[in-house]
Amino acid sequence: MSRRAAWTSLLAGTSPARGLVDLGTSTVSSVRAPGAPALSGAVRWVGHRSLQTLALSAGDCRRLGSDFARAGLVEPPPELDDADTFTDALGIRYVWAEGEPGPMDHPLADTDLGGVAHHPRPRLPGTVQIPDPLPGQDPPVVVADAPVPGLLEMCFGLRGNWQFLADLTDNWRIANALLDWSLETVAGAYETMLRALPEPPDLVLYGDDYGYQESMFLSEQDFRRFVRPRLRTLFSRIRRLTPAALCFHCCGAVAPILGDLTDLGPELLNLQYDAKGMLVDDVRSAVGRRTILHGFTDLVALGHALLDGAEWSIGVLTRELAVSAPAIAAPVDSIGTAADLAAASRAAAFVHTLWPEDWARVRAAPPDEPAVARMLAAVRDDVLRLPEAELTGALPRLHAVSDRST
Repeated sequence: MSRRAAWTSLLAGTSPARGLVDLGTSTVSSVRAPGAPALSGAVRWVGHRSLQTLALSAGDCRRLGSDFARAGLVEPPPELDDADTFTDALGIRYVWAEGEPGPMDHPLADTDLGGVAHHPRPRLPGTVQIPDPLPGQDPPVVVADAPVPGLLEMCFGLRGNWQFLADLTDNWRIANALLDWSLETVAGAYETMLRALPEPPDLVLYGDDYGYQESMFLSEQDFRRFVRPRLRTLFSRIRRLTPAALCFHCCGAVAPILGDLTDLGPELLNLQYDAKGMLVDDVRSAVGRRTILHGFTDLVALGHALLDGAEWSIGVLTRELAVSAPAIAAPVDSIGTAADLAAASRAAAFVHTLWPEDWARVRAAPPDEPAVARMLAAVRDDVLRLPEAELTGALPRLHAVSDRST
């Protein structure tokens, strides 16, 4: 079965004859440039200015074992000053530390309603990546990466996390103004990106985080009052532009609003498996069997378990992926280092090597069932005999954006 046929089957609610892997294509599946300096020096383009996720070519995504390829806005990595800081297009100043960007200056921290209304819209990158052709190969499923942060993340960056959370209670006029400004900015960015792509993508990524490891940032009531109606508007505007499926990435302990997220209609959800209340059986029960779980099992952890010969972890992670179906194997979030990317690539080969009947056996048995453990060990041995993925670092295929306004 081809990649695109497997994708079509998955969307239709039927079991594909092969597992699908998304690796290296987006904000939630690619490697961050500072953690892979050699690859970064060759690619020279990122899809997310703050996270600096590399815009890998379709060929390199294929070499990693991905069934998907990236499309979307790209730009050079930001130049850090002597203090390892940089400013993004929204005017938010970040410091890069320990492999992660942290916001330190918020341009609307002390503003009033007029300041929100007059804050300049970001100038979007003038270049969009389109998948490079793979002659003689099965064409990939195309992912349109998120062009800007999500609604709540944008408000946090502009205003500051704690100040904006206080606004929701004590200064709801400012909160609504910021959310409306962010809604128009995010919607405009998606419109610019999707209109710049010469061919419609198969999948569009939207990302926003609503929780910590232990709880949500805001109450369920505030989510439903302030955020959910604007998400419904945003998704409606995106769907008017493309027939592509929508993947909603959301970190945090969001179990209380899983029903709300599902009701918004995304075909895929990318959720944080290790947050409080996010056990796979509970999540699957909450979202139903038609919603595809993307990256719910940690592909990087599975890869390291394969490399280390950790049989128990291999069994647990493989079974979690099996029982989470319908699912796409992917990293839980952006990848920090080249070593983690290589581990995820091993896991991709492992997923592709398992046959549908193997997945059925894993799903039906406990992780320590001897026959299943022997089968997984044999597959692991086969996968480790494969050569390690050799990435070319080829430049992404680029196309000019005619309209960069939001």
